[in-house]
Amino acid sequence: MPNLQAITKSEFAKKSWQRNTNLWFAAEDAVCPLSASELPQAMMCMPLAFLCTDGEYSIVGLQGLEQGNNYFLDDEGKWKSSYLPAAYRGYPFVLATNEAELILCIDEDSGLLIDDESAEPFFDQEGEVTTTIKELMDFLSSISTGMQAAARICESLSKHELFKPWELQFELENGTKRVEGLFCIDEAALKELPDKAYAELRLSEAIPVIYCQLLSMQRISYLTQFAQAKSKADIVPEPNELNLDGVSTDGNISFENL
Repeated sequence: MPNLQAITKSEFAKKSWQRNTNLWFAAEDAVCPLSASELPQAMMCMPLAFLCTDGEYSIVGLQGLEQGNNYFLDDEGKWKSSYLPAAYRGYPFVLATNEAELILCIDEDSGLLIDDESAEPFFDQEGEVTTTIKELMDFLSSISTGMQAAARICESLSKHELFKPWELQFELENGTKRVEGLFCIDEAALKELPDKAYAELRLSEAIPVIYCQLLSMQRISYLTQFAQAKSKADIVPEPNELNLDGVSTDGNISFENL
């Protein structure tokens, strides 16, 4: 867990920060939370799934087949795929929620916080946050909005009972590997939805999420290539094109308005 410290003028006026040069902080992330707007890009690189925590579902990108192992990092902590999840792009900064207020925080254990003014400042000479910090706050705020949208979509999918357990099993050189705790869209239940329920899903913008998740399941074979390798390669296996057969193209589904 990150050691978050709220950025205040009294505490950070004489401090500075360095830009991140690697992604080692994500090395143990087998999954990463995703916002709704990320899914069209993320599905091209990784399988998408749903997690259920305390009865609430969230959308995640699957980055490994065992706890504590992120296949998308190379030996230098660089990202090996064409899409980097937004949750990683703002590090070491995080927006925390205090009641209805969003507060900009930094991970004090990141190694990127400097106790003097030798690196990038948090505040300018007038005592205002710098342009860079403002841009980071806007970016993190957009992520927060996207995560809220994803949560609302998951509520709609759960209401119509469209989740089912996604039980994965692989035969690897060192034996059988099972991945549990993931959920996917129940295609059979989707086909049986009455028109009114389908219309509700469309209005909630859940339909693009449904198809992104279903199409992304083809990326599982991409992850197994990493799992079967004895060591992580510096070059990612080139993913095959997604098979779009059977996907409706009548204009009812749009990936542009997520």
